[in-house]
Amino acid sequence: MNKKSIFQTVLFALAILIATGLTSCEKDDGGKGGENEEMDERYQEIIANYIDVTVVPTYKALAEAALVMREANNALKTAFEADEMNDSHMKAAADAWMAARIQWELSEAFLFGPVGEQAYDIDAHIDDWPLEIEEIYAKLEEIEEGGRVLTGKEVWEWDEDVIGFHVTEYLLYRDGKARPVADITWAETVYLTAATDALVWDCVMAYVAWVGTTNAESKFLTVFRENPAVEELYNTKNNYQNFATKMKPVSEGGNYPSWKDAVAEIATGASEIAEEVGVTKIEAPYKNNRTEEVESWYSWHSLDDYENNILSIKNAYYGVRGSSLGSPANAASASLSALIKELNPELDTQIKEKIEECIKNIRAIGGNGQISFYEVVRNKKENGDMSKQEVVEEAVDSCIDLMDLFDLVDETLE
Repeated sequence: MNKKSIFQTVLFALAILIATGLTSCEKDDGGKGGENEEMDERYQEIIANYIDVTVVPTYKALAEAALVMREANNALKTAFEADEMNDSHMKAAADAWMAARIQWELSEAFLFGPVGEQAYDIDAHIDDWPLEIEEIYAKLEEIEEGGRVLTGKEVWEWDEDVIGFHVTEYLLYRDGKARPVADITWAETVYLTAATDALVWDCVMAYVAWVGTTNAESKFLTVFRENPAVEELYNTKNNYQNFATKMKPVSEGGNYPSWKDAVAEIATGASEIAEEVGVTKIEAPYKNNRTEEVESWYSWHSLDDYENNILSIKNAYYGVRGSSLGSPANAASASLSALIKELNPELDTQIKEKIEECIKNIRAIGGNGQISFYEVVRNKKENGDMSKQEVVEEAVDSCIDLMDLFDLVDETLE
């Protein structure tokens, strides 16, 4: 993503400041030794389920998918150099990109942790857009003329607008399809594999940062340590190492003033991505006729991205790990939804209904796959086609409504 809510950074920084400054718990609902021990236990169960069932499996799946993407792109480059590349190599690489992309979008309801701007800034590092196409052209020309092999370590240090998911998407896709083999140059295969290595390290670091180096699977630790600069960055942010433990309140050694504050962060993450989907991802490019600001437009995957963002909200709220094919109908017993259902049944119902409305309205923009969001914006920009105006507004409004509903969660937890 290219823009992140300033409110998100300020809010989290304030939470850290409060946490480090507190020596005792002033509220009766938070932290070890709080008077409302029964509620604290409930909050702990919600956090444990959220981490173990929703967050960590999502980042692990992302890391796995990134490694598959690396294999596919390396195979493509090897086949190119042996003059054996065919369309099946391109399709495999494009499909691997898509699989990794889905897992990333399913994680966006919890950008407040290690991936955020206040931490390792992984989000911006792998998901910045629009791309600087002219700079990408210049880098490709430099590779071609120099005849050199670009390394992932070098690319990992580059600016955000020439690396990450969207540069690899650009190298693999055109107009929603995998590029024909005849279109690919040697320099592009070099850039693709190096950029994929950089992407892999960021995806793996997101997983490692949540579980900690002690608990991470060995195969991921091996990849994590391929680039010393990645581990060096990781070691600069103690508050975000093993973030699964840092969601505990300050009296337990974590980042939050109370268990309630940690649980409320789930709602904050959901609120912020709901706003971003509605305002930044859908409304802004459509209203301003800026096709270049449509996310994932080379693969025409934008509306799927947005739907998966809303699904990430559903997973976070329900305490589940649903795929892009859909989440379970019922929330986990140890979930934010289950708790809100007890405290404010009407709010829980409204949130659940609004989640489904958001998904439905986002799908309606594309007519259930008949047209991409890039084409919607392009047709309005070039031809004055306003036929999608109403459905776009409905999608934006439903996302903003969902944001507003999640903003009510904190006061419900008081």
